[in-house]
Amino acid sequence: MGDGCFLPFRASLFMTTLMENSMVAQNTCLQMCVVGRDTFIGAGSTFTDFNLLPRPIKTFWRDQLVELGLPVIGGCVGHNCRLGSGLIIFPARTIESDVILVGSRPQKVITHNVTYADSDHHALPHGAELHPPQYPHYNK
Repeated sequence: MGDGCFLPFRASLFMTTLMENSMVAQNTCLQMCVVGRDTFIGAGSTFTDFNLLPRPIKTFWRDQLVELGLPVIGGCVGHNCRLGSGLIIFPARTIESDVILVGSRPQKVITHNVTYADSDHHALPHGAELHPPQYPHYNK
């Protein structure tokens, strides 16, 4: 855990790295994850690290699913992110820096990598003004 991090009651971390000034809300579980600086993860969110189906875990690499050859692996959240409550993140998924995912989104189960262009704040009134990007984002 980096300086200035906040981990309240009933939040669980296992083999997880939290960078500076990040916050994980109550009843949230992160296993084998990396969380960037200045990031907030809402209450009741779960980052899964194990595939419940009896097949290899896959991740997205250059827009294609590839097998990792690992039985468990966590997720990765970039810097300056805001993740709402109750999200479920599949193993080996990446949420790019500066992304906001609101807890009321129709798809609470995150099965794909989330890029800055996919961020929910783009659809909010004045969202781009209220949450400007702090990190560079490159086009594919």
